[in-house]
Amino acid sequence: MNIFFLLLFTTLTALLSISGGILLILGKGKVINTIQKFGPLIAFVVLLYAVFGDIIPEILEEGELGVSLLIILVTIGFLSAALIGFFMGRFHHHNDIHHHPHTEKALKSKSQAYTMLAVDSVHAIADGIVLGTSFIASLPTGISTCLATIAHEIPQEVGDFSIMQRAKFKTKKIIKYQLLSSIIIVPAALSSYLLGNELLESLPSVLAVVAGFLLYIAFGELTCTLEIFRKPNSK
Repeated sequence: MNIFFLLLFTTLTALLSISGGILLILGKGKVINTIQKFGPLIAFVVLLYAVFGDIIPEILEEGELGVSLLIILVTIGFLSAALIGFFMGRFHHHNDIHHHPHTEKALKSKSQAYTMLAVDSVHAIADGIVLGTSFIASLPTGISTCLATIAHEIPQEVGDFSIMQRAKFKTKKIIKYQLLSSIIIVPAALSSYLLGNELLESLPSVLAVVAGFLLYIAFGELTCTLEIFRKPNSK
């Protein structure tokens, strides 16, 4: 039954993730400003809940990992995510504008926009792997991780849509490319789920690493939140 909910919720995750970008195209300025201002904070809270309210309790309930090993594996996941983020940033420097798409740093050329799409597709695959693993643990863990992913992705997609608009892409192409980039999360999650079922004995260790990944993303959202709420005071 979990596989049905996996497909359902990962598809919803892919579709809802681009909703912020759709609102940008529709000219919903006030809504977009709200998403950009509070989206990272919501993502931070939801991500923390996914880690400390679902994933880690699930691991401890299994009782197969000691606390020391759990901390080590979470740290490995965190550092691995940081390393991946570093190398992805080397290839594509649009992280600074995900939540500030109108900055002068926004990418404007089509080649840069295509690079952004390629990197986002890799990101979607990584998200899919995390989601697939979460659904193996339990349905509530999978759903909470989906919510965390949506909260994290919506503000970023606003920036991505803005980048493609600046690169002079037509609206239909923007929606098509972003949808294709986001929907990759579904087969990635399904593959992770099917493979993970064959590796149930090591599931607690995998979940601990996943928790580290999510903590790294939460740290990024917290940094962005502090920057957003500090900015008006610096003027």
